[in-house]
Amino acid sequence: MNRNANTTRQHGFTLIELLVSILIISILIGLLLVGVRQATRSAKATAGLQDMNSLNIAIQTFKNDFGFLPPLVKDGYPGTPGAGEDPLVRHGSGRGAHFTPNVYSLSDTTDLGFLRDDTQAADYRFSVHSLSYYIMGALGEEADYVEGPGAHEPGPDGEFIQQTNRTYGPLFDPKTGQVAQTASDSTEGRIELQDARGNAYRYYRWEHATPTTPGYSSTNPLENLRLPNILGRALEPGYNPAAENLELRDAGYAIVAAGGDGVFGDLPIESLTTIEESHGKSFGSNEEAEDAAREDNIVEVGR
Repeated sequence: MNRNANTTRQHGFTLIELLVSILIISILIGLLLVGVRQATRSAKATAGLQDMNSLNIAIQTFKNDFGFLPPLVKDGYPGTPGAGEDPLVRHGSGRGAHFTPNVYSLSDTTDLGFLRDDTQAADYRFSVHSLSYYIMGALGEEADYVEGPGAHEPGPDGEFIQQTNRTYGPLFDPKTGQVAQTASDSTEGRIELQDARGNAYRYYRWEHATPTTPGYSSTNPLENLRLPNILGRALEPGYNPAAENLELRDAGYAIVAAGGDGVFGDLPIESLTTIEESHGKSFGSNEEAEDAAREDNIVEVGR
């Protein structure tokens, strides 16, 4: 019996079919990875919004309980009246040593002028320690007189009152890893409340100008808002954040998170190189770089 070799040939993948299959599988894996990354970013963004809302509620709870907003801590950034100073001030020595928060005082003319000044090149009217101090009570017993989270009642000057029996627990429940201690001793004040990406939340405080304030404008109300630069260039021609964001008219504080790119868009506090590296591109001007960095910032304001 004659057998036809063509009828007994075994069928298999050709090289082209194999390459096409690999290409299809690679595309599907790529799409899957893109979807996973987008889902992760979306989850982090949602968590960030929830955290910001919770922090805002915590600040309002603090104000309702004590009658004033958490003070702005002097983080010691260059260019501020507190430059070179630690966020906590040490009093005494040895076993009798204790610490008080180093805050901007509204009763101090220099500090008040600083809180009303948005004309400087770098706007430092924020703290990365205020929230951990006053919302978390994340200080040593030598400062807030409570061991672990929580604190004794604070006074309007920001100092915790040892003599009072009134204490409070943390007003915000952080997730694992959100409270970062950047020094060996917690009483040094190097404690930050961070977002899921490891960037510290910024707490901004400012004061609106009043008719008795030097430079008060009776014709341009925008000039009197004295907003931090990161909330909007209120003095630029044609830019009216107060009209677009009516809550800024009476706002007295803001919480700002850097968002997914990890930068706030606050030159020269951040370098242009840092912003460009985070976005993977160059910018034609500082303003363009700031706008791009601020686009995904998360902002909560209140009064």
